[in-house]
Amino acid sequence: MFFNDKKGKQSLLLAFVLITVGACKQSEFYDKAALLEPAKAVVSKPGTDNGQMPPANDVNNGTVPNPPSSVVIPPPVVVNPPVDCSGFWSECSKSCGGGTQKFTITISTRDGGHSCTAKDGDLRQCNLQECPIGLIDRSEIFTQNKMRDGDVDILFMIDNSGSMENKQKRLSESLGIFIDKFLDKNINFKMGITTTDGTNRFDGKIVGDPNKLTSNYLKQVGKATFMAYFQSITKVGILGSGIEQGLKTSAAFFDRYRSSFLRDDAYLTLVEISDEDDQSEKSVSDYVSYYQSLKKNKGMVKIYSIVTQTLPDDHTLQDSIGNRYMQASKMSGGTSSEIKDDFSKTLNDLGTNIVNLVDSFSLAEAAYNSEVTVLVNNKIITSGWKYNDISHSIKFDASSVPTEGSKIEVRYHVKASVVGAN
Repeated sequence: MFFNDKKGKQSLLLAFVLITVGACKQSEFYDKAALLEPAKAVVSKPGTDNGQMPPANDVNNGTVPNPPSSVVIPPPVVVNPPVDCSGFWSECSKSCGGGTQKFTITISTRDGGHSCTAKDGDLRQCNLQECPIGLIDRSEIFTQNKMRDGDVDILFMIDNSGSMENKQKRLSESLGIFIDKFLDKNINFKMGITTTDGTNRFDGKIVGDPNKLTSNYLKQVGKATFMAYFQSITKVGILGSGIEQGLKTSAAFFDRYRSSFLRDDAYLTLVEISDEDDQSEKSVSDYVSYYQSLKKNKGMVKIYSIVTQTLPDDHTLQDSIGNRYMQASKMSGGTSSEIKDDFSKTLNDLGTNIVNLVDSFSLAEAAYNSEVTVLVNNKIITSGWKYNDISHSIKFDASSVPTEGSKIEVRYHVKASVVGAN
């Protein structure tokens, strides 16, 4: 018999062993597959029940078979990964110390799940607003000089686009009031005129003869002759470009004539007159910084604007408010006026503001909270002077003007400038 045969028994035993091992190998395969391959996320599809595994032919196009029902797939292990804040700088807060410009920034990830704290002063990724309490000390020193006449260099930038004819006429008719302010105070002035046309044919070129727009020429020929020329030359025409670029052309004027026009100790005032907003390429702060760089003290530069401040009810899409000119005025401590108003009053106020500069000590920047400390010959003076928060200047009362040669020091604070702020 087969079972009595010794060799047959051995063969039967060997076959049994092989069958058992094969079954173990198959079980081991499925166990390892379950352990080594992570569970796939269940994604709801339109037309399937939420949270239910889609049919096999919907997974990898049916190429991956369903595991045997007897095999249990363990859930994935959830591990909290280290927080990576790169690219997640959407929320920033800060704290400031007075005068230190030291900032602590808290950054939250977009999903709100984690948060990181940047190192002090790390502002590269944060879009910060100006710190309201970061203050920097400022001190400016002046010398009282009552013997010198007040010197003022004035640039009139007049819009020469097609809509300005009537406005130029009204301006011309009111200039006498402006000049009277300078005659009353014996101001030593020089004036120049340019236009808003930034094309190559103009772009800051001077209009007329500047030698006939000085206080010396006025004294030589008399007021009537001087005014006749001044009034005629301010009618710069209406054939200029409709793209008004007054801030650019004013800068181009100084590029061309600064050596012959500007005087070292004179105040520099720019009078920007336009019925449309400025359309120059650079930012307003770039142009203001350039004008201020022309003087040894930034406070000696003032920008005044006579522009459209409100649009009429019948305005067109081409009409615009002179926001950029008004911003330049505010930055420099000048004033803004409505171009539609009575030019007599506007020029009277403008002349007064300019004349008052020669009796004042203008600061380079606006004092925080309008708080200043005034010292005369190293002694603090608490009365007899006023601070003008528009022009950033100190003016002494007539009875309290320091004596000739006195040292005047003004101490104040300005807001800290934050790199990366809007």
